[in-house]
Amino acid sequence: MRAEGMRVFETLDYSVRDGVAELRLQRPERRNAVNHRMHVELPQAWSAIRRDPQVVVAIVTGAGSKAFCTGADLADLPPVEESDGHGAMAWTGLRNNVWKPVICAINGQVVGGGLHFVADADIVIASDEATFCDSHVSSGLVAGLEPVALARKIPLEAVLRLALVGRGYTMSAARACELGLVGEVVPASQLMERARELAALIAANSPSAMARTKRAIWRSLELPLSQSLDAAWRDIETHNRGPDFQEGIDAFLERRPPEWAAYDPEARDDG
Repeated sequence: MRAEGMRVFETLDYSVRDGVAELRLQRPERRNAVNHRMHVELPQAWSAIRRDPQVVVAIVTGAGSKAFCTGADLADLPPVEESDGHGAMAWTGLRNNVWKPVICAINGQVVGGGLHFVADADIVIASDEATFCDSHVSSGLVAGLEPVALARKIPLEAVLRLALVGRGYTMSAARACELGLVGEVVPASQLMERARELAALIAANSPSAMARTKRAIWRSLELPLSQSLDAAWRDIETHNRGPDFQEGIDAFLERRPPEWAAYDPEARDDG
């Protein structure tokens, strides 16, 4: 599978078209579980998404119809050292400082560590056949990172039910939607069509405005309100000094499609 700079991934399928990157977990024979190699390749793929000026929005999904991701592959565990801390679990865009919008398209089972992708996505849509389960405690493992992240999105009881009942409880796509874990449920045959439809709508917007908007919102979950508002205002001021601020006004007044500048994640104030 070909990625930026002719990079080839063994466990991922990566492509870019019309401003949309599609990242597919490509281990259907292991229900897309994250093994040693995928653990290494995911940060590389997110780096490609982050740095490619042609990419405005990303879709992440799983290969096949049975599973989106069933967490870490117990037969080939990712090499996570204790000294690395939770930063070693860099499987998602958010954990790799990707401020471009990320859509998670859930095509089947999500188990254990697969919940990282759901918790860290900006927009989540699911097949009506999708299910969610946190099996950590049933395998003698601590369900720590995923529940803590999920508690920012859905009610605490729902998080604790997933984390403590373990393999004995599976949440349906419909229930996940009721709780706000998933924003939309569609028939399995329409999942990627709907994800691409949403991505196309997002890709029409100002890349820099969306990146700063996303960062301001996610950052607000970790800061007091006053600090969050101050930081958001600095993002607004920075953006208003850039080209897209005036271009948006000009395009509106001239009744034409805007011509946005590419977003530079390495620019000052955008790291």
